[in-house]
Amino acid sequence: MDNNNLVIVTDFDGTLMKEDVGDTVMKELGILEREETIEVTRKFIGKEIGTMKWIEVAYSFLEGRQAEVDELLESVSPRQGAPRFLDFCKERQIPVIILSDGMAYYIEKLTQKFGIEADKIISNPIRYLSDGEYSLGFQNPNPSCRWCGCCKADAVRRLKEEGSKVVYIGDGVSDLYGSSFADWIFARSTLANFLTESGEQFYRFETFDDIMDVFAGDFDAFSAGTAARMRAKENTFCRFA
Repeated sequence: MDNNNLVIVTDFDGTLMKEDVGDTVMKELGILEREETIEVTRKFIGKEIGTMKWIEVAYSFLEGRQAEVDELLESVSPRQGAPRFLDFCKERQIPVIILSDGMAYYIEKLTQKFGIEADKIISNPIRYLSDGEYSLGFQNPNPSCRWCGCCKADAVRRLKEEGSKVVYIGDGVSDLYGSSFADWIFARSTLANFLTESGEQFYRFETFDDIMDVFAGDFDAFSAGTAARMRAKENTFCRFA
């Protein structure tokens, strides 16, 4: 089925999943209370650093704690309506990309557990390896900007350069950068607040049932590229070579 290069890009933590999994892990394991994490959080809030530096410090404290992380993953679940939305996309051959500034280990584990099918997962290569080692890395391929661990802006920008029409779904600060290159935005929480303050057009959601009401209800217009509330503001923060 030809849907005119329509692509869905969805965040994972707090979007596809009901909970922000990374935040849950950090909080429950006491990492947010460590002196080092408090300091980088202060700098992050003050916009002195981006998520790359924050992750480099905070996620280092997950080394050797795989069993504790696995136990916490038992308490999280997909956001309401997510399976139905993904089934809709699969039936209509619309590619779905999970784009996350989180940890590949828990994303891969949870997508497998809940049978979440995505055509591609782009996230930070942070994993517990089979030999017991812990690997902490970043997805960011953008040499001109080392602000985020996962450069969502670069990923969406590349999709647009390939001729895709992008529907972006997100909730957080990093989604502000990725969504600013999309065609349409579905937003909640922090992202929705940012977009409202900036005067950007978007669709507000709390569940994927809300997204289905709009996306499936006006599917022909999205496929044709004529759906309402197309993104209008330019990204003036992200830098590229």
